[in-house]
Amino acid sequence: MKIYDATHPLSGGGYTYPGDPEIVFEPKKIGGIRITGIGMGSHSGTHIDAPLHYLPDGQSIDQIPPDLCIGPCLLMDISKGPLSGDITAAPLAGTSRLILRSGWSPGDPDDYGYLTEEGARFLVERGISVIGTDAPSIESPEGDGSVHRILLRAGVVIIELLRLDAIPEGVYMMIALPLPLTGVDGSPARVILIDSRDVIL
Repeated sequence: MKIYDATHPLSGGGYTYPGDPEIVFEPKKIGGIRITGIGMGSHSGTHIDAPLHYLPDGQSIDQIPPDLCIGPCLLMDISKGPLSGDITAAPLAGTSRLILRSGWSPGDPDDYGYLTEEGARFLVERGISVIGTDAPSIESPEGDGSVHRILLRAGVVIIELLRLDAIPEGVYMMIALPLPLTGVDGSPARVILIDSRDVIL
């Protein structure tokens, strides 16, 4: 059994989506004990989007059932282009959690594989409950939020900015847990993929 950590380490001044709050760590000594003040946005680093991120009446991150984010998943590569109608060719039988390696890199942040509206609707129809990507967004850099809304209205959990470069395509057991931040639209998450021959979709 091999365990992969699909989480980007969080560090002060680390990558954030344009317009998001910067990540700030402020260590202090209080009575000889070190305590660090932490400032960041709810979508910093590897994170999970709650429906409230795009839907005013949507669930907040603390209302997402943890069992949705634990279970078998399929990791596939879409770095060669957007995932739209051609997603029907993907081996999705039995899959309810799908992780997409987009080819995103901070050096070329607008060049990555993404999900189109057509692809999002297809995944909803196929019963996908979790969709993840190594990009900062599940949709195009020019996206208007429509892909997010299609998925979130259907109750699909969105995980973004995963660290997938060293993880092969295949089937894994996924554990992806956000902090239960009351009334908040998202949260950083620790995401683990377990490669085990016992995992069956």
